[in-house]
Amino acid sequence: MLPSTYRAYSIQVLGYVAEATEVNAEYIATVKVQKLLKKHSPKEILLKWNAGEGATNCSQGVNKNNVSYNSCSYVAKGMEIYKNLTLN
Repeated sequence: MLPSTYRAYSIQVLGYVAEATEVNAEYIATVKVQKLLKKHSPKEILLKWNAGEGATNCSQGVNKNNVSYNSCSYVAKGMEIYKNLTLN
């Protein structure tokens, strides 16, 4: 999780910015996903997690920092993991 995302999600989940530890990050991510599952499908959550809260379609390209991105690939890989988890 990016530091800016961690800070924002920490405030949303806990009401303050908690120390950035692995345990806190896992807890915050878990609660955030649980909340998202009430309104969104796993595929939609993967897209929002990768491309931002307002994302409605996957895309690929190069961002303003010259970093390549491919939310379509991220969603596809995430859905394979999800399918494997739900089958076991």
